[in-house]
This record gives sequence, C-alpha cells and structure tokens, in this order.
Amino acid sequence: MNPSFPGTPSAFPPGGRAWLLGALLLATGCAHDPDIRTSRDGTSGMTTRPAAEYLGCVKEDVGYRTDTFTEEEDGKTLLYVGSTDPNRASGLVELSSAQGGNHFSVRQRSAWQDKGRLINAALMCSKA
Repeated sequence: MNPSFPGTPSAFPPGGRAWLLGALLLATGCAHDPDIRTSRDGTSGMTTRPAAEYLGCVKEDVGYRTDTFTEEEDGKTLLYVGSTDPNRASGLVELSSAQGGNHFSVRQRSAWQDKGRLINAALMCSKA
C-alpha cells in the first residue's frame, strides 16, 4: 500500500510532473515546422521597382555582414538570408512579376529578435 499524505497530490506519481512537462515540450517541438516558407512572421505587397534594384536595396538594408543568396525558382526570384536551406535560413524574400510591377512576400524567422529588420527593409525598399 502506498501511503498518501495530506497536501500531496496523488494525481501524478513522483517525477510524473517532470515527465508530463517533458512530453509537452517534446510534442510542441515536434509540431514546429522549421521551413522558413511556412513562417508566420512576414508580410507581402507590391513594388514598381525593377527586381534587381529592389533586391539590391533589400540586401543593402539587411547589411553587408549578413550572407544573402539569390536563386531563381518557378518564375520567382528568391533571396535567402543566412542560408539557402529553408530549414536554416533566417529570412526569405520571394519576388515575382505581376501586372505593372513585382509582387513580393517576405518571411523572417524570429523577427522579434532584431525588430523585423528584413521585413522592414522589404517594405521600405518597395516604396522607394
């Protein structure tokens, strides 16, 4: 027989709370998709600037110390920040031709850390 003392919850065995917390953290981590293209931190819009000029402006505003990589894929120009691997990139700007200009969408992982520097650059460059 296992004695129960007053004030001691019996719903969880000893160490059970730690196990439950660990399971919840593991489930949350497994549910996270690291692909930058699925990030909710971002925005989209239109720009009348030519593609090369717009992407050059974004690169300049992000900073020269930050690695950027440009790729062409399915009629879009992709500007990756940090890495060309979508699971490791810290940001992504997608640019595609649209009627009268270019449509852009920008995603930034952990935008709160640098106050959305890439998002702000993409928006500012779209208006210039």
